[in-house]
Amino acid sequence: MTSLPAPGAVAQLTSFLEQHPWWSAFRDKRYGVWRVAEDDPDSALYAESTDAAEVLGYMTAHS
Repeated sequence: MTSLPAPGAVAQLTSFLEQHPWWSAFRDKRYGVWRVAEDDPDSALYAESTDAAEVLGYMTAHS
């Protein structure tokens, strides 16, 4: 069974990513989590959570 993201979660993440193109976000449908990472190959910034607000907060805190 695939779990769907909360309403508005995709729009919130898209809005953030448009303003911060050095971040990437991926919805892993198999595990039902959001995975986010800074695109710099030397960066260790990475987070995953089922809650889009949590990964959005992580990206905001590290931008």
